[in-house]
Amino acid sequence: MRIRYFQPLFIVFALMIFIGTSNAAEFTANPSLSLRGEYNDNVDFSRIDEQDDYIGTISPGLSLGYATDRFSLGAHARVDFIRYNDYKDKDNERQNYGLNASYRVFERLTINAGGSYTKDTTFDSELEETGVVTRWSTRERYGGSGGFSFQITELSTVSANYSFSKTDYYLDDYTDSETHSASLTYSHSFNDRRDSFYIRPYWSKTDSDKDTVNNYGMSLGLNHQFTETFSANIHAGPRYMETEDNVGKKDDEWGWTGGISFDKTWETASASLGYSRDHYYTAEGENVEVDRFFLAVHKMMTQKLGARLSGSLYFTKSIGSSARDRDVRYYTVSPSLFYNITQNHSLELGYSYANEFDDELTNNRERDRNMVWLALNFNFPQKW
Repeated sequence: MRIRYFQPLFIVFALMIFIGTSNAAEFTANPSLSLRGEYNDNVDFSRIDEQDDYIGTISPGLSLGYATDRFSLGAHARVDFIRYNDYKDKDNERQNYGLNASYRVFERLTINAGGSYTKDTTFDSELEETGVVTRWSTRERYGGSGGFSFQITELSTVSANYSFSKTDYYLDDYTDSETHSASLTYSHSFNDRRDSFYIRPYWSKTDSDKDTVNNYGMSLGLNHQFTETFSANIHAGPRYMETEDNVGKKDDEWGWTGGISFDKTWETASASLGYSRDHYYTAEGENVEVDRFFLAVHKMMTQKLGARLSGSLYFTKSIGSSARDRDVRYYTVSPSLFYNITQNHSLELGYSYANEFDDELTNNRERDRNMVWLALNFNFPQKW
């Protein structure tokens, strides 16, 4: 385990220790460790010549928090050391670091800022984001954001946010890009705060060596609290995209984004069900529209023994000018059993099945993968 992986967090940790000793405030720290062993029957998610392997993962992590009545600061770090039994060339380390802060300048005005760094692989990240299986490549992403929130009245708030991200791929065939985005949101609560409505115009611009993509949109949303344990959220709105490639060819396209979700909790269980439609810019420099349905269920069967079930169904299509026509259906389902050894330590046994179908192919259109894993999770929360 190389110390350089945690250097950014050491700096943040030292800063928070200094702040915590010079001001009366709440300081929290949660070191964590996860040990996971997995069998995967198709490590490359191939349509032909499937290869299986045993994979071990060690994941140390640390989250930190500092809060006063007006100021809050949080940081997190996690590194996944992934090792393959047979295919050593696939060994890698996933890294994720983040820092966020907020400050209440006045009673009604709060400002916020954040930064992040992620190093992972396209094989994992793009599959989760878009439902598309890509070639294996290391991906680095740097991000930052800032904004403010102003409470106009007790029931109405206006907020603005700006974010930036830069994505670099180690594979030369992939398209590095950077994205700027901004949004303005007005929200209003009513019906004794059981309901809230918001309107959000937004803009984003993605620049790459391949093209420049501008997105303009408007989202209208409604949150409704049916009961204390049952809520719903719905949002939708139009989207307009302009694309100009590196030789000056322009293209435009209208569409829409949106989503709906339901969340329900019981005394010993919880469930979430939803749908979303969004736009993504892939590693291949391609604009795609993703329709995703998702489900997550959690149930405690005894005081310490519980079960989880999660699943997602993706429909991914190319939009605008694209080097290829993409029409992919992908789904994954993952049931698991867990046992809480203590309040902060648990053992989990799980299984995942994933399946992709590419409607644009004529041969070998379908591929699938089975995974079985056993994981030990340890948390060591502290508060001062």
